[in-house]
Amino acid sequence: MADDNLALDAATRAAAADVLERVTPLVRRALIAHYGPDVGGDAAAEAVAWGWEHGDAVIAMANPGGYLYRVGQTAARRMHRRIRRSAFPVEPVWHDAPHLPGDVFDALHKLKPDQRVAVMLVHGYGFTYRETGEVMEVGESAVRNHVHRGMTRLRSYLEREQRKGER
Repeated sequence: MADDNLALDAATRAAAADVLERVTPLVRRALIAHYGPDVGGDAAAEAVAWGWEHGDAVIAMANPGGYLYRVGQTAARRMHRRIRRSAFPVEPVWHDAPHLPGDVFDALHKLKPDQRVAVMLVHGYGFTYRETGEVMEVGESAVRNHVHRGMTRLRSYLEREQRKGER
């Protein structure tokens, strides 16, 4: 009987590890895109730690990535109360950041958080609208709107900066 419980626990841990391995990169990237590398990285670590602690619940979820994203947002809000506004980096500072010039990162910082997350995940990391929508817990059409509006604002900011540089 005790061996059956150990086998079940090992099976649950293995299933949770598979789910967490699949969703962790998306959740981490989304939280970093939303909150910046310091707060977002810490929030992602807390979300994944929660996932390990509650592996049985994670494997039963229909959308574990979206749930862990919300866990990370809660952690980030707690941190944000202490650190009022974390600066989004003007240069990539995490190892898997998309390779973009610094002025693009500065312009990304000016976007609304949902637009920044959608643009970074879809165009920066190549996730699909469906995958991005799952982690943000919004529909594909909302992701398309965030990406479209975010890209429009990015182009506007970058064109304005280019015109300033030409003067």
